[in-house]
Amino acid sequence: MESQASKRVNQADIARLAEVSVSTVSRALSGQMGMSAELRERIRRIADNLGYAEALRSAATEHAVVYLPMHPVNGGLHPIFQEILESARATAEQEGLALYPKLLPEGAVDLACVERNRETHGTNAAIMFYTNPLPEVADYFQREGSLVLVNAVDMDMRFDSVIANNYAGARLATRAMIESGHRRLLFVTGDLRHPWMERVRGFRDAVAMAGDVEGEVLEIGHDRYETALSRFAEIFGRKERLPFTGIVCVNDLTATGVMQAASDHGLSIPDDVSVIGFEGMAFAEMTTPRLATISVDRAAIGVEAIRLLKRRIADPRAVPQQVQHGVTFVAGGTIGSLGQ
Repeated sequence: MESQASKRVNQADIARLAEVSVSTVSRALSGQMGMSAELRERIRRIADNLGYAEALRSAATEHAVVYLPMHPVNGGLHPIFQEILESARATAEQEGLALYPKLLPEGAVDLACVERNRETHGTNAAIMFYTNPLPEVADYFQREGSLVLVNAVDMDMRFDSVIANNYAGARLATRAMIESGHRRLLFVTGDLRHPWMERVRGFRDAVAMAGDVEGEVLEIGHDRYETALSRFAEIFGRKERLPFTGIVCVNDLTATGVMQAASDHGLSIPDDVSVIGFEGMAFAEMTTPRLATISVDRAAIGVEAIRLLKRRIADPRAVPQQVQHGVTFVAGGTIGSLGQ
């Protein structure tokens, strides 16, 4: 009996079984917003049952490995990277490019790992999320491979990269606080990788441009809910007058940790302290009050990653491109107005 994969399964087959339009299937598989999680998951399950991914790979003319770091909290794929990956997969399908995702602990992508995947999948092309390659891996891809970085930037201009405009986003977030009358601000960040350093820089520049605003930076070690909850439980638990009225957070996970700590200690947001996040995660719409944040177009980043990789495969000597995608401010109920 002929397998589903050998029949070259397409999105119309998935749409028929899911009883939705082809465009809905396309949006679900590319990680675009605007549909329920239940519908998205149902479409993915149908695609998996039909062998959709295998059919795409068998029809692909080019192949690439995608290296993904594990999330430090749950040991899985960070939701942000999941959305970028889904968009990249959908774009790769249209471009005849098969992707082979590899979820690995950060630091595990050494030369042996790269060479092993080259032999397994027959490709020297790769996309690497969030982290810069180890020196021996960078040398390898410079000699004989094609590498694109996502959410990371190679300051030596050896590799193409795509990333959100973190500097501009942090400036927008900080200006939202300042324009609401806040003059004592705190920026909360985790480890200072390039994206977070750019967000810190945007915060500091916005503070400096305002002239009459004080701004401090607090490093809490990890940019996640649990770390922020623990640190701000300590800060709010002192029952002292807060030295800041507005908190600009490096991401939405940190912001929700701050909000929970405030609630646990009887503080009201935004009456006692204002908060803004970054990244526009889906759960930002579910907080009470709704979290103000900076939205990142993750689907566009996935599309750009594939464009860069295809360009690099076609012309290995092309000058590297560093692409920054724009961001937008999303209003919420977590920023209160103060009299100036």
